Amino acid sequence: MKLGAIGIDSSHLPEFSRRIKELHDKGETPCLVTSFYDPGDHDWPNPDDVAKWRSTTLELGAKQAGSMDELLGSVDGVLVLAVNGNRHAELATPALEKGLPAFIDKPLTCDFQQAKKLLESSRKGGARVFSSSSLRFAAELEQIDRESLGDLVAIDASGPGELNPSMPGLFHYGCHTVEMIDQIWGPGAGRVSAIETPDRHLVDIEYRDGRYARLRLERKGAWDFNATLHGTKGVHQFRVDFGPVYGRFVGTMAKFFEGGEPPASLRDIVETIGVLEAGNASAAKDGAWVEVPEVA
Repeated sequence: MKLGAIGIDSSHLPEFSRRIKELHDKGETPCLVTSFYDPGDHDWPNPDDVAKWRSTTLELGAKQAGSMDELLGSVDGVLVLAVNGNRHAELATPALEKGLPAFIDKPLTCDFQQAKKLLESSRKGGARVFSSSSLRFAAELEQIDRESLGDLVAIDASGPGELNPSMPGLFHYGCHTVEMIDQIWGPGAGRVSAIETPDRHLVDIEYRDGRYARLRLERKGAWDFNATLHGTKGVHQFRVDFGPVYGRFVGTMAKFFEGGEPPASLRDIVETIGVLEAGNASAAKDGAWVEVPEVA
């Protein structure tokens, strides 16, 4: 199954290509990244990195397509890997119009209305779309003892708060921690309050059914994801071991292209975009609560 990557200004281009090739070479998937397309206007600040990622992907056996049409005419599915989420809708739409299955890297978009349009296009045209943070694949999420916790009522979570000038506020790295807690207990966010300082974002999410999440996204702290889960019967803490996360992520990605279900519905990913957008709006209003639009 031939896959084409769109965008070369992310380390995910060689990383995903290499891991999919390893699975292919072991006979564990028919998928292989065979080509990639560079739409230009790179948003990664270091051009040497971009050149290295392109070179590495060529060494892995993928060929560079001269145009989007050339790429889409030669593959069975696409990976939209441009680092800037503002470009994802534009870059993914031609593939969706052709009905090709598509993985769209995080964040799905940096605009809630764009995300809704992608959802509508997917539903209308029947194209299968998968978007996800790698944090949905942390093994620690599967190891939670739900029975001993009882009903989950609150989560305290923290993760890196790295910023990227091409994407506002929470979109670049805030999405990881938001998607991690979404994977734990599902959607339903109602409103968001966020405070931004030079060193961190502090984010509160109140859910429509009373659940509550508090997130601390650090820019000077250690690169680490962790959470404390509060249930009606107990409390559970975990720290993510990131070592196996990418392997689990790419394995699920390959299964998706083969026809498997994604780990979260596109509808739920669109809601996380609404959470991030509401958080940015709240931070601009000194932490005032901002409603999260409902997603059908």
